[in-house]
Amino acid sequence: MTTKSIELNERKKKILEAIIRDYLHTAEPVGSRTIWRSYMPELSPATIRNEMADLEASGFITQPHTSAGRIPTDLGYRYYVDHLMKTRPLTPKEEEIIRENFKKASNELEEVLHQALKALSCLLEYASVIATLGNKIRIYSRGLSHMLKQPEFTDLRFTRKIIETLEEEDLIAALVKNYTAPHEITIHIGHENYFKEVKELSVVMGSYQIKNYITGGLGVIGPTRMSYARTVSILKRISQYLEGEKEASTNG
Repeated sequence: MTTKSIELNERKKKILEAIIRDYLHTAEPVGSRTIWRSYMPELSPATIRNEMADLEASGFITQPHTSAGRIPTDLGYRYYVDHLMKTRPLTPKEEEIIRENFKKASNELEEVLHQALKALSCLLEYASVIATLGNKIRIYSRGLSHMLKQPEFTDLRFTRKIIETLEEEDLIAALVKNYTAPHEITIHIGHENYFKEVKELSVVMGSYQIKNYITGGLGVIGPTRMSYARTVSILKRISQYLEGEKEASTNG
């Protein structure tokens, strides 16, 4: 899915971004009055409602059940990632967590990957995975329990399905292999995913190369209501540590 040819005016962009920001924080549908009070007091609630109606008609937001508020769709998140998202430097605390985990690692590859995964899982409350790519893919994963604390996973049937999916090593290997691109962070949101098992989730995957010969992927699997900007920044930083570029800029 691409939104490069889709044009939104500045007002609609700001409203869509406000809906996404608020929904990320609260996990509750967002109404026009919330946007008016918290984000755009210069506009009237009626004007915001009209713009939201246009965004809904275009497929960027939707109304869940009988709620008066709206939530982002996969297309809405994609537009945000392509046009509105701004990555940020890590906080000193986030930097410290990554640094301390890597300090604990020996020079053994397995231990380095384990500590990288531990840092990733600690910082992001999603299922985390790291793998080496080659003739034999080695997979390490953790953090499923973190992800299941998210409000999206209160439905037991859906939760059971997700647990079973993420325990399939062949699927995780396929995700890493197909979604890893050199020096890139790839983001697949909901129905953009190639694999039907994760079409209700988002997969964000980065890559790394150690000593010019060991290559692999690291990433997270979580709900589409994901903090994409923070996830991208953390994946980039851990990739830099894996590649020995500890002093590199997070924004690189």
